[in-house]
Amino acid sequence: MSKAGKKRADIEALMATYSEHVSANYPGPARFRDNLARMLAAKKEQLSPEAYVDSLESNLVFLVDLVTEGEAYLELVLGRVNDGGLTSAEIAGTIEEMEGRVRASTARRREELLDPQAGGELAGLTALREGGGGEYVEKLEFNYIYYMAMRLLLFEFFNVLAAVREEYTVQRVDEAAFDHVRIHVEMTVNYLLGNISVGEIVPETGPS
Repeated sequence: MSKAGKKRADIEALMATYSEHVSANYPGPARFRDNLARMLAAKKEQLSPEAYVDSLESNLVFLVDLVTEGEAYLELVLGRVNDGGLTSAEIAGTIEEMEGRVRASTARRREELLDPQAGGELAGLTALREGGGGEYVEKLEFNYIYYMAMRLLLFEFFNVLAAVREEYTVQRVDEAAFDHVRIHVEMTVNYLLGNISVGEIVPETGPS
């Protein structure tokens, strides 16, 4: 469809479509959390304690870096949201390349990101790493679940955006749009994880 023939939608309509899509395709908070908990329990049952921690650390580093790169790409895509030269196929291809690149660097990034001196988003986790034990594993699981949900819901937004762009010109996408979308995605993640209730306003924070 040509740009001239497209209908118009503003950023709020886009976010409403995203929320409707998540509601229709994801279970409610209790089941969502239960699904993730069962996935972790199965992994824990299959692996030795050492291998379980090793797997969680590697996967967490992959997820943190993927979400970081995904957010950077989202800002770029929002800036070109009505650019017909940016196709849905190109967006999907870039995301696939991104995942491969992040996965290839995970081993190197693991010690960088989980170093106790590194600070950053995982500072609260890395402070516990040297001692190990149950508290570290529990914190590791918490962070893993959070970033797994962030990956799912962030990249789900790309799918919704690609579909909306086929039929609509998206208006009111200014320099504030990226933060608006990012905070909405984070709120959706925290809602599904049971960290906030519907309509609750919370400071912008993530796990550590």
